[in-house]
Amino acid sequence: MRKTINSTNSLRIHAAILAAIALLLGLAANRQHLKAVYSQSTPTANFRTYLPIVKNGNEPPVGPVGGTFTSFAIDPGQNDYIYAGNFGSGVYKTFDQGATWYRKNTGLGNLQIQSLATHPTSSSIVYVGTYGSGIYRSTNGGESWQASNGGVLTNHIIYDIEIDPSNPQRIFAASRISGSLVGYLSRSMDGGKNWTILLTGNSFSTPDYFYDVDIDPNNSSVVYLTAHQHGFYKSVNSGVTFSAINTGVTDLSARSFAIDPAHPGWVFGGVWHGSGVFVTWNGGAAWSKSSAGLPSAVKVNRLYLDPFGRLQKRLFSCTYGHGLYSSDNFAVNWSSRGLSGQGIYDFVIADGSPQRWYAATENNGIFRSTTGGTNWKSIMADLRLTNITGLIDFPEDGGALAAAVYGQGVFRVTDSGENWEPFNEGLTNLNVVSLAVAEGKLYAIGRGWLAVWEGSGWQSVGLPDASNSEFEAGVGWIRERVLLPDIAFEAEEGGAVQPTGAAWQNGRLLLGTAGSGLWALEDDNWQQVGLAGMTIEKMMPGFWEDVYLLTCLQGGDCGVYQFEQGEIIQNQTFGQTALPPALGISELPFEIETIDPTKLIYAISKSEGCLWAVSEGNKVWITTDCGVGWIEHSFDWTVMSLAFDPLDSNLLLVGTRESGAFRVWIR
Repeated sequence: MRKTINSTNSLRIHAAILAAIALLLGLAANRQHLKAVYSQSTPTANFRTYLPIVKNGNEPPVGPVGGTFTSFAIDPGQNDYIYAGNFGSGVYKTFDQGATWYRKNTGLGNLQIQSLATHPTSSSIVYVGTYGSGIYRSTNGGESWQASNGGVLTNHIIYDIEIDPSNPQRIFAASRISGSLVGYLSRSMDGGKNWTILLTGNSFSTPDYFYDVDIDPNNSSVVYLTAHQHGFYKSVNSGVTFSAINTGVTDLSARSFAIDPAHPGWVFGGVWHGSGVFVTWNGGAAWSKSSAGLPSAVKVNRLYLDPFGRLQKRLFSCTYGHGLYSSDNFAVNWSSRGLSGQGIYDFVIADGSPQRWYAATENNGIFRSTTGGTNWKSIMADLRLTNITGLIDFPEDGGALAAAVYGQGVFRVTDSGENWEPFNEGLTNLNVVSLAVAEGKLYAIGRGWLAVWEGSGWQSVGLPDASNSEFEAGVGWIRERVLLPDIAFEAEEGGAVQPTGAAWQNGRLLLGTAGSGLWALEDDNWQQVGLAGMTIEKMMPGFWEDVYLLTCLQGGDCGVYQFEQGEIIQNQTFGQTALPPALGISELPFEIETIDPTKLIYAISKSEGCLWAVSEGNKVWITTDCGVGWIEHSFDWTVMSLAFDPLDSNLLLVGTRESGAFRVWIR
């Protein structure tokens, strides 16, 4: 019996050895085949590498859950069907009340979604408003999309789409041209095929743009409009002419409307500069502030009136940074409904149950409550829609990577990206836009603040004071860093600069700023070291002791600069293919014809030998032979950061703006 067992084991061992040999031969043959395939598609004949395998096509992204959702729309024929617009990842649709979501982007030329609207009677017709590419229309429930701009809205940011429920062919759009502060109110009378501009922001004393347009449900000839800096407006002739209705309004940063269909003339208005909510009982003839119970200096993104009859008087306020509030007495008093600390862009009650609520948030995805706001749960866990703004090797932390996740702080990344551990102790602001490592210290950079980690908690670092500098400090633009591009911010009181990024060079920390150039921290003192009056959009360490700077003049042209040994020694203007020599790369694998900082983002990483990775837009190139040959990988999202795993250089983590981090394996 023992002999039989030994014989059987021996046969099994021989079989296993033969199978292993066959497998290795098969893998080798397959690898040679893949090499041949890639060599044919690569213009460089002497390309030598183990071929990368990108798993973003069949592997979900890694890292924390998040993402910025801007809008909801409900299928009129089936309330369980919900559309959600994401700023960067396009349109999602659920058929089961949010349990699972599907991307619906076929034909969409822009995945930065600002608004959504569904046809009031047809489930097949859906409209989306994009950030910079106008309106797209679907006639098959989101399965495919076609531009619907009529030659008028092609390059517009569409903040709101309003469909007349009494005549769905009549549609209004509130917008502005990308890169401009001039707004437009447009109208289509044929379902979006053709558009006519009714009103422009040049009609005001200073240019302005529009956020919200609403049709009175009791009289479709009455149209309400919010102007960002000039308050509330009303038309009684279907939008042909508008008049200001701001009597009693003390805050003209108008943002949103909610119109009570059960009480003609009852209108609620939300504002942005801290006053909360105003209410009128007479169609705008007079307003009064009605914000009791709302946080002080609250910014209201949207007002939502419950559509179901038994809660007709319940009004919801979506706030920026303070969560969700509601009122059951026509805005006389407000109460918190959860999601404290969240920026809420949109809110919807999707079915006939008044207890089932959905909230679209900045950075943290979609939340659902089945208890009328008592409890909330993230329902986008499988999508990992986070903005990974920074990835950096942090060897002082045991070979881990540090990751900046906008809206969620700083994470320690281990196990090839499988585990993301937050370390935010002492960090008072989780909107991290960049990271830098300096002699055992980890720096986190945000819009208007700087903090350092030295092993046990974050500590604030004082910023340079630009108030006495010869250049103008104050307003700056971080077009590639914020979730909603072209958002302006003002300098801190006292003239403190606005950081955009940092890098380490020659024993000192370099700080890039918005509109205030380049600064250096040495011996606990800040000094301005160049590029006065410029906005530094991006900072990256080179391969040696220098820094690569993507810069823009305040309101002017952009360029590439090299900072070495305390001085700027080279200016590479866009229109060339070469990077500064310090990067160790003589020529990029792509052509630079023109650069738009709102769309083009560089990231660069290196590992041992000649293993490099470079990104542009949504593409990543990898080389293993010092740039002789490159392999291109495309993503559906904008690449913000790159980092090779410090414990395994065969693994590259790719951080994206809209959908977390992905892994690229170098085999």
